[in-house]
Amino acid sequence: MKSKATLLLALTFVALFGVFGCSSGGGGGGDGGSETTSSTTKEETTSTTVGGQEVTSAQVPTTTISLTPSNDSGVSGTATLTETPGGLEVKLDMRNLVGDEIGTEHPAHIHEGGTCADDQAGNGAPVRYPLTSVVTAQDGTGTSTTVLQGGLTLDQLASGAPKYINVHAPQTGDETPLGIACGDLSRSGGNTTSGGER
Repeated sequence: MKSKATLLLALTFVALFGVFGCSSGGGGGGDGGSETTSSTTKEETTSTTVGGQEVTSAQVPTTTISLTPSNDSGVSGTATLTETPGGLEVKLDMRNLVGDEIGTEHPAHIHEGGTCADDQAGNGAPVRYPLTSVVTAQDGTGTSTTVLQGGLTLDQLASGAPKYINVHAPQTGDETPLGIACGDLSRSGGNTTSGGER
């Protein structure tokens, strides 16, 4: 009889421990699962300043275009295009601007009605959007940032007649200098890095 009483007491203890142990928080109970769901579905927003405007969003439509050397220049770089509340921001980051003095300006444009291959064959298209000149830094790099206003989007820029971004040699006369780095703008060119497929 004593062993039955001991067994019943042990089972009661285990049952009570199970009930109170699970509801005391922490373990693998119901509260822990809802915390995981809550943190997983929590929406994070980031605040970024683009084109002089603060953008609070998890996704900013942007694309990056590679600029490859033209006319045996050895100059290359990237153009990052980002839709902002203030307009379409075009940021150029160039490398290998060797032989330039610090502060040398390289005109840059978006041309419409042709491709980089056309330009390199001597059939450059007219300038559609002038960009801020790329300025050479001490290490042979150069940057510029331009905001194209008027509600222009990445889709609009990639549609219609073919377009390309061209960075030129320094201006020395009235003629437009040769291109030294070029990148085609098209739906198939470049990498859209956020904001869905473009």
